[in-house]
Amino acid sequence: MDRAIQLRGAKLAEMIDYWQLSLEGVWLHSVSLGSELSELEIDAYLHGAFGLSGYQHDIIAHAVNELIDMLPDPPRASFSTETDLDEVEPLAPDDDFGA
Repeated sequence: MDRAIQLRGAKLAEMIDYWQLSLEGVWLHSVSLGSELSELEIDAYLHGAFGLSGYQHDIIAHAVNELIDMLPDPPRASFSTETDLDEVEPLAPDDDFGA
């Protein structure tokens, strides 16, 4: 198998692991986008034991990207002027938290 194909699969596996997506979810979503691969074939590809064409890879990558887009945004640090801090007591007398 071509090394480039293995690297593509490995990078895709990294994204799936990073975003904690399930293999079953990736497979189901890829089928909804037109993939005819089995869950086992996708798993083998992600582990470098099965080769896919660029087209087949792109369907799986598209499914992964759509699943990532469906995830909620991670929590972010709030600024003192944001409304979710209205219930916090000021640390100093002149801190009004934008009120």
